[in-house]
Amino acid sequence: MNILKVLTEKRIKGNIGEAGVCKLLKKRKYKILERNYVADGHEIDIIAENKEYICFIEVKARSENAKNTYNTRPSDAVDAKKRSSIISAARVYASVCGSSRKKFRFDVAEVYLDEEKNIKEINYLEGAFTADHDKRTRFKST
Repeated sequence: MNILKVLTEKRIKGNIGEAGVCKLLKKRKYKILERNYVADGHEIDIIAENKEYICFIEVKARSENAKNTYNTRPSDAVDAKKRSSIISAARVYASVCGSSRKKFRFDVAEVYLDEEKNIKEINYLEGAFTADHDKRTRFKST
């Protein structure tokens, strides 16, 4: 299999997942501040704010078949190294954008796509981790 095709398919799924999460956030009255924010080689998929928080959101999109085939959740891919990368980019964002009276929150969105790459389900995990990498309780919301 051609590695470029695999990376392209992954990016297509990621873009679809990110667009779906942005739509969900807008319905919930969040303002999208950035998409694919990069700082010092670290990326944050979505930065959004509501009345209380500035949220740094990692989106993990998977096929619906992966949900049934593997015994892991997409959010499990947000390991210590990935969390550290997101936190590093968030620190740069906070320093560049100035101080805010809002609290920061790190969220993860799990997006499941059908065979035609339509979104079937979004699990949005508020406070999925903290700057000290402690995982918090997860819940399902669509």
